[in-house]
Amino acid sequence: MPLAPAAFTAALLREAQETHPWLHHPVFQMISRGELSRSQLQDVIRQQGCFFLDTLRHAAWKIISVGGYTPTFEDLERQRALIPLVVEEGGEDMVGGKTTAHAYLFIKLAEGLGISKDEVFTTPYLPTTIIEKNELFLLQRSSTLEALCGGNIATESINPVHMQRMADAMEKHYGVARAALDFYYVHMEVEGDHSDRAVRILSKLAVTDEEQARGLLALRRALTARRICADGMLAAFVSR
Repeated sequence: MPLAPAAFTAALLREAQETHPWLHHPVFQMISRGELSRSQLQDVIRQQGCFFLDTLRHAAWKIISVGGYTPTFEDLERQRALIPLVVEEGGEDMVGGKTTAHAYLFIKLAEGLGISKDEVFTTPYLPTTIIEKNELFLLQRSSTLEALCGGNIATESINPVHMQRMADAMEKHYGVARAALDFYYVHMEVEGDHSDRAVRILSKLAVTDEEQARGLLALRRALTARRICADGMLAAFVSR
């Protein structure tokens, strides 16, 4: 028997909080405590660019995956509900707002840590980093259900905590100027809204046993992909 929508989404959010690698993996705990060298931290940030430089396409897939050749009225409503996610990733400054693209903020963060723009865009990615990105994009392309559970619920729900920890560590332990940390501070502000919007849409999509099983699997696939990436960075840059 399926859970009530509110209970189902609460269970997903709880599992993300309790198991997400960005909160619990040794790599990110070491960053939070200032235990990585500056060079090791630069290596980690460069690997994260594989995903963070491409979040506009990642967000756009949420809309592309809604509906088919002949969309329903409900499909149109869900597409419109997802538009703000794409706008925020691509830059609200394109539509009269102030915040630029999140990918641009990531470049600014990297430069604040001493990584040049050329280095950001020529990073040799680890196989485990590529596996992570491929799985996360596959979830976005699969369906709205997988996209929301594997994206908004799995990661964006924990970002306010994770991004605060990263911003604090960058400034306290690694001397990164506050002006270069907008990437983290913007995500603290918007991700709660992203997660709330996902919960509202999910309450209409995950109402059967089969749908809830798919949603839970999508969440766990995303968390596993994040963990594989973190394990790869730990092995390549810390344990070597």
